[in-house]
Amino acid sequence: MTVPDPTYNLSAFADRLFAEKRLLPLANQIRRARDLHSLSTDLVTAMESIDALEAELTVPADPDDHRKLITESALLNNALVLYVRATKTESKERGGFDLRTRFGDEEKIVHKELSDLRDSAIAHFGSGGSYRGEWQAELVIFQFSGAEAKVGVVTRRQTVDRNLVRRARQQIETALNLMRAVYYEKLAEITASIEAEAAADAKFSEEIHRHPLNLDLFMKSADAADAARGSFGSGYAMGSVSHR
Repeated sequence: MTVPDPTYNLSAFADRLFAEKRLLPLANQIRRARDLHSLSTDLVTAMESIDALEAELTVPADPDDHRKLITESALLNNALVLYVRATKTESKERGGFDLRTRFGDEEKIVHKELSDLRDSAIAHFGSGGSYRGEWQAELVIFQFSGAEAKVGVVTRRQTVDRNLVRRARQQIETALNLMRAVYYEKLAEITASIEAEAAADAKFSEEIHRHPLNLDLFMKSADAADAARGSFGSGYAMGSVSHR
């Protein structure tokens, strides 16, 4: 059996650099690359949700098929939540990246529409702010039936808006391409920084070698680890640092 080439945990290396308060520019680059890749992954999953939703929409609608209606609604909501999480929000555990400075005028409009839907209709009840349609409506009514009348409430909620799906697909694709470009730039910066440190310090590589990683164990399977290694030839990794 072929033994895979070694893998080293740069995230652990960065954590040590932060703890030791040295090489902080490199440590920050490493941590930022992780954040940017995580943001890109959210957008990939959002895109996959749109793909799955569009496949569902090719099946003829049946108002009595509640499973289909719920599935369509869940896929759209998931895509919008992940898009906004990747492009608007940040947390204590992941830094964000504001893509609005890279969006065109129409893209900024759609970005606000998707953000408003997430903030004011999906995560929190509301009409969806700048959403161009009607997401939900509720009325209290007084309904007569012959000589009798009863008070009740009627509700109408949007499950899927096909025009919104088209706008969301285009917006998510644009955001994903932009975020990946920023991520690749950060990988190039890390590569350049490691090469510079290695050129200045003959023992620098030993610092990285203190953090070996069992990629099969981390990825939970050998197949997943092989797929991750294979991404180095498909544009998901950038730069090359010699291993001695």
